[in-house]
Amino acid sequence: MPQPWHSLPSLDAGLERAAQAEYELGVQAWNLRQAEQGLELFLRSAQKGYEVGEYCFRYGMYHEFPPSDMQQAFRWYKRGARMNHKGSTTMLGKLHLAAGQRDQAMHVLQRTAVPNRAFRTEGHGGQRGDSLAQWFLGELFLQSAKLRDAVKWWKLSAENGDIDAMMRLSQIFKDGAVGIPQEPMLSRHWLFAAAAHGHKDALDHVNWAATLRPRAEQKWIDLMEEYGWI
Repeated sequence: MPQPWHSLPSLDAGLERAAQAEYELGVQAWNLRQAEQGLELFLRSAQKGYEVGEYCFRYGMYHEFPPSDMQQAFRWYKRGARMNHKGSTTMLGKLHLAAGQRDQAMHVLQRTAVPNRAFRTEGHGGQRGDSLAQWFLGELFLQSAKLRDAVKWWKLSAENGDIDAMMRLSQIFKDGAVGIPQEPMLSRHWLFAAAAHGHKDALDHVNWAATLRPRAEQKWIDLMEEYGWI
């Protein structure tokens, strides 16, 4: 009978290299959409005590694939969250939010959304917090009609590179809302940021020629002034 993961001894160098190699092969298989093969490799790696939280995370994701089994997904994310695995924790919060369990979602998502610098401690979301957890908290506050709080979390998420959060900010600053004034310049800033990161809807709304032409013309004018031509 295999030992429980939490009771496995520390890896020696050779075993760790083998576990790491299995894990990396698992990632490759997963990225090639060979989920079952990837999970088998993740399992073998986890049984050696390597990246156990990541195995739980991948298994939770697997159960979200159609035909989905959300109870199993919840179970595996919860296991990973107990190990303070960032992805598992965020996805557990997402499932709570999808189920309408806002208090539970808030509690779980804040574990990875709040940046470490806010508490000057080593949290589960890293120095800047997890952008996906921040996005979900923005959505949670949107559902609760607390737009100022939603904007705060979307802004953190957008600053971490989440393009959907950038588009949320662009839209909210374009239209305005109760407690959120219309700010066209901020709206354009986040629209262009989303487009620069490849967001399809943002790209469809940006007229690059009209935007870049005035800048190019101004640079040409500045150059002529520098050389005394005008």
